[in-house]
Amino acid sequence: MNTAVQNTAMTFQQFTEEIRAGVQGRFPEADILITPAEKNNGLTLTGLTVREEGRRVTPTIYLNEAYDSYKKGAALAELIAEVADTYRENRLEQEPEIPDFTDFQKIKDIVCCRLVNRERNRERLEKMPHRDFLDLAAIYYIPIETGQDCSASLTMMDAHTAKWQVDAGTLFSLACANTERLFPASVRSMEKILQDLCPGSPSLHETGMHVLRNNGSGGAAAMLNEGILQWFAGKYGDFYIFPSSVHEVILHPVKLPGLALEKEGLLDMVREINREQVPPDEVLSDNVYLYHADTGEIEILS
Repeated sequence: MNTAVQNTAMTFQQFTEEIRAGVQGRFPEADILITPAEKNNGLTLTGLTVREEGRRVTPTIYLNEAYDSYKKGAALAELIAEVADTYRENRLEQEPEIPDFTDFQKIKDIVCCRLVNRERNRERLEKMPHRDFLDLAAIYYIPIETGQDCSASLTMMDAHTAKWQVDAGTLFSLACANTERLFPASVRSMEKILQDLCPGSPSLHETGMHVLRNNGSGGAAAMLNEGILQWFAGKYGDFYIFPSSVHEVILHPVKLPGLALEKEGLLDMVREINREQVPPDEVLSDNVYLYHADTGEIEILS
């Protein structure tokens, strides 16, 4: 009981300073910085970075969840050790090659796109090039090869692209083509995914649900791949698109059973899942989309 009272007495600002000082003690030659990080969907987190000499790229360790653990009784010393260990485990052994992203000719073959919710990122979008798509926006990023299991990317802001001198249509087309080439989209049935997770399990009844994604930073951008949507429509006709998260979307043919819900019921289902199961910064949309096989158009159900 006393520990809980003591832990909740420290403010978040005091907590982050204690963590910073503790990590500094483990890396005395480094600069330890605490900075706010603007994330997807208007979320701002507080991150700690360790700047060691000779390292241009360093991981950011977010402290918000650590503070929640602290308030629940976790020892400060243990949390400091965890942050330091997280840095050690994730720092890059070799510095990645970062192209000159102010020179469009040097990045035109690698610039990619991901999808975000337009309304939830309205202020952020004012500072970055983007392309409206339904109630979403395609934003641009450069993938960075780390040589390790972790992935990294650099989101393009207006300040980065000021010298590109490329029109919006060309940039969007190039980014879509690069995304499809570097991170090919895949469609897998929900049954196949579950069977891979549980080998040897009995065959499951087909629900009609398929997961569409790519393995890039923001797999739901596979929704921009017109070819794969047309291919799916050729097999199943009209289909719903459920925005599972920024990482993937779920396709469900209209003509197959399994969704005994009216339009409003579908919307309620998506919104409830977003509230209860999807992290706030990974929510893509509260809407449901309908792909029309005869025209190739996507309609927002509202």
